[in-house]
Amino acid sequence: MAEAQSNERRFAADLMKDAVALVTGGGTGMGRATALEMARSGAKVALFARRIEPIEECAAMIRAEGGEALAVTGDIRDGEQIDAAMVAIKERFGRLDVLVNNAGGQFVAPAREITNKGFEAVVRNNLIGSWQMTKAAAEHFMFEHGGAIIFVTAVTRSGLGGFAHTAAARGGVTALMKTLAFEWAKYGIRLNCVAPGTIKTDALGRYPIPPEDWHRFNRSVLGRVGQPADVAGAIVFLASPLGNFITGEDWYIDGGETLHLAHDARDMIDYIMFKERARGDATASGS
Repeated sequence: MAEAQSNERRFAADLMKDAVALVTGGGTGMGRATALEMARSGAKVALFARRIEPIEECAAMIRAEGGEALAVTGDIRDGEQIDAAMVAIKERFGRLDVLVNNAGGQFVAPAREITNKGFEAVVRNNLIGSWQMTKAAAEHFMFEHGGAIIFVTAVTRSGLGGFAHTAAARGGVTALMKTLAFEWAKYGIRLNCVAPGTIKTDALGRYPIPPEDWHRFNRSVLGRVGQPADVAGAIVFLASPLGNFITGEDWYIDGGETLHLAHDARDMIDYIMFKERARGDATASGS
């Protein structure tokens, strides 16, 4: 399931002029789409991930379009590596205005099959890793001059079958975001979450799920799975001056996927009874 990368600029070329943005997990998928979108909007972009090849490739794409980019390797679970990345960003750009906490990961399994070790690993990666990046960005830069922090989470409000561990971790991130949005507003720091639904990235191919089933069981009311650009657009909006009065919000970018209930009552209607029904609107009006 190859990821399509668009060269189209969707925002003004100077929307994020002079801003410096750090995108974790910026070498692939939604992270890469976000990094490219920000660069096309005028931002200088730092990319942080464990593997150098994908982020160097993304950085090269940004430079080829005339932008500025820095690739730094490191692990969001390692505080020393995070601090080293912040120092590298300060040496190169002198500031950091935007942090996109996109790095993370999980595996699919029924809850009863998840070991304590596996559960802890996902929480460590998605929740604690996000906290460590956020705290470092604030301490190195944003407590002094403000900024915007966006967390890429998951659509947990209706439950997330097969992903109990990441539902717990990402739900924790959302609660953390709302708390920090309140506490850190006085520093001029805005924090928001973007929760993607089913997004067509190469990462889908790493699950033990046939590719066609992502489409067959897709519940988006818009009739398609999402693209990385769908998520990137929302992140750029929140990170840019367009979103400067938005904080503490949890945006679902899921094509209406979570509008579904556990069942659809339309499938249970007996149409003879339906024709003979007492009109509910008449009852409700007291007629």
